[in-house]
Amino acid sequence: MPAGRVGPLTRERRRELTRTALIEAAAELFASRGFHATSLEEIAHVAGFTRGAIYKNFKSKEDILIAVVEWQQELQLAAYADALDDAKVDSSERVSVAADVWARAFRRDRSLTLLELELRLHAMRNTTFGKKFAVWDRQQRERIAWFVAEQAHAAGLDLTAEPEDIAALSLAGVEGLSLAASIHTDESERYDRLVALFFRMVSEGIVSAPAPAQKAKKRAAKKPVKKR
Repeated sequence: MPAGRVGPLTRERRRELTRTALIEAAAELFASRGFHATSLEEIAHVAGFTRGAIYKNFKSKEDILIAVVEWQQELQLAAYADALDDAKVDSSERVSVAADVWARAFRRDRSLTLLELELRLHAMRNTTFGKKFAVWDRQQRERIAWFVAEQAHAAGLDLTAEPEDIAALSLAGVEGLSLAASIHTDESERYDRLVALFFRMVSEGIVSAPAPAQKAKKRAAKKPVKKR
C-alpha cells in the first residue's frame, strides 16, 4: 500500500468512531440543555447520524448519559497518569506531587458536575435505573481503586487504607467540592486550593513510606548472623 494511504475501516472501527461521535455530541447537548431536555434525535443530528445509529450503540438515553460520564472520567484518569509520569519524582516526593497532580487532573468543569448530578438525581428518583446505576458506580469505584493500588505499587509506597476506601473518599470529596465550586463561581481560586488541599491531606494520611532509618534496620535484620 502506498505511503500515506490508510486501509479501509473495519466494521468494529466504524462502530467505535460512531459511538465516540455520539458520546461527544451527547456531552455537548447534555451540558448545554440538560439530560431530560435533550432528545435522541438531537444527539443523532449533532453527531451527523440518524436515530438508528443510537440504538445500534446504546439501549437508552440513560446508557448514553453513563457513557458520557465514564468517557469524561477516563480522560481525567489518563491526564493524571500522564502528568504524574512527566513529573519524574522519586518516592519521597511522590506523595505531595501526586496530590497536586491529582487535583489538577480532577479539576472539574461545570458541565461534568451537572452531568453527574443529573445522573445521581435520576438514579435516586427511578428505582429501576437506580439499581443499574449502583452497579455501574461500584464498578467505577473499583476501577479507581485498582488505579490507586497500581500507582502506589509503582512508587514503592505502602497504603494504610484499603484502595476501595481511598477511591470512595476521593470520589466523594471531588464531587462535593466540584458542586460547591460550580455554585460559588466567584471563588474558583479558593476551590482550586481546597481540592489540592483535600488530596494532599488524603495522600499524606493513607500513604506510608519507610523512613531511611527504618529501611536500614530492615536490611540489617535480613543479614545472616555470622557464627563465631
